[in-house]
Amino acid sequence: MNFRRLRPSPALVIACLALLLVLGGTGYAAVQALPRNSVTSVQVRDHSLLAKDFKRGQIPRGPAGPAGPAGPAGPAGPAGPGGSGGASARWALVRADGGIAAQSGGITLAAHPSSGNYVLNFGSAAAGHLILASSGYAGDNADTRGETSAGPCGGGAEGFTCPTGFDTTSHVFVQTRSSANTPADHAFYVAVFG
Repeated sequence: MNFRRLRPSPALVIACLALLLVLGGTGYAAVQALPRNSVTSVQVRDHSLLAKDFKRGQIPRGPAGPAGPAGPAGPAGPAGPGGSGGASARWALVRADGGIAAQSGGITLAAHPSSGNYVLNFGSAAAGHLILASSGYAGDNADTRGETSAGPCGGGAEGFTCPTGFDTTSHVFVQTRSSANTPADHAFYVAVFG
């Protein structure tokens, strides 16, 4: 047998060593973890990454797509609590003589004890509710007037002490004033909300 023929040349030995070194380096790099932030946009080829390669919220959302068709209507919800204002407002337009010119219903003049002072019965509690009063023109064309004020009867922190027999929280006291700021008979609006 001729062993000399099977003997590798020096060039073959160097080529094999170079191949082993290259393959070993690639294998080493494949099993080693990359340091944090070592891959930048320069090393990444465009469109090569997938959505799963990113954490949630890391990529900004694109424009919204077109709206889909409307779904079926759901069941009706329970009725909500009644609000203030609107249909639950009770109001009256009162003439200077105490007669009611217009109203939402159920309101009566309980007393007109003195000039500029009126007590109205609203039929249910007015205390604890918003009460508004303003001047009116129901048969009263006087342009120079003072303030019109109102509050619930029954005294206490928010009320006014009304004449005996009318000092309940369902009554509202209204006072109209002249331009000299003294009580005087004038037409007015009054409303209780809620």
